[in-house]
Amino acid sequence: MSNQEDIQFLPTRLNREATVYGGMTVPEFGIAAAIGFGIGLFLGLVLWAIGLSWILAPAFAMLMCIIFVLIGKVVFARLKRGKPEAYLNRLIEERIDSLLGGNKFIRRVGFWATRRSSRGMF
Repeated sequence: MSNQEDIQFLPTRLNREATVYGGMTVPEFGIAAAIGFGIGLFLGLVLWAIGLSWILAPAFAMLMCIIFVLIGKVVFARLKRGKPEAYLNRLIEERIDSLLGGNKFIRRVGFWATRRSSRGMF
């Protein structure tokens, strides 16, 4: 009695962000690569400023980018282990929001209760 157009099952990971490399998603991979590139470029420019070859700037940038991605996959895996699906993404968003002084997230210290209190409203 089932129609051919009906979906027999709904995949649980349908809306999950795709894994790109070593368990990292695209934003996580980009964060690791960008931080490594920035640090490597800074080191290369410092070495160029003290009198070494200018080729060290892009070379160090690419080398550090690769190293940070290789190390980042282990770090991100440890941060995500045992947590909900979007935990790390929300943690990064919350940290950026707090650094920039935004009001995107509700920040409350304390416990939330899901039942009514014993006291009345009045």
